[in-house]
Amino acid sequence: MSYIDPDLLSGALNNLITFVGDNGTTLSAKGVDSTTISDSLTDIKSDLASTKTIRDNAKTALAVAQQNFAASAASNYTAFSNAIDTVSGAMGKLTPAGKQVLGYRKHVTGADNHHASPQPASTETPAK
Repeated sequence: MSYIDPDLLSGALNNLITFVGDNGTTLSAKGVDSTTISDSLTDIKSDLASTKTIRDNAKTALAVAQQNFAASAASNYTAFSNAIDTVSGAMGKLTPAGKQVLGYRKHVTGADNHHASPQPASTETPAK
């Protein structure tokens, strides 16, 4: 079986439930019990809805956790950079040990020089 997009299935399921409800008389005339079909589709919808809610809540929690993580990095970067300056200065900035310590900042910022604190991620809540 190929991949089924759950969001697309949910939307199509709602459309089919509406269609069956609107055409119950015609379906019954053709020997199809629309109530049985409708009940089955409603069960599927309920199962999808419950797992969608779990997924959406997890996505929101992840977005909030990422924002908090980025904010923590931004608020702690200056202290980290100051410690780099202190330790590399004590070791001698041009010595191999001093250059190693300066390399830690370079690893974070991509540059030898001081860098502004990283900006935290957007605080907008993702759409569900």
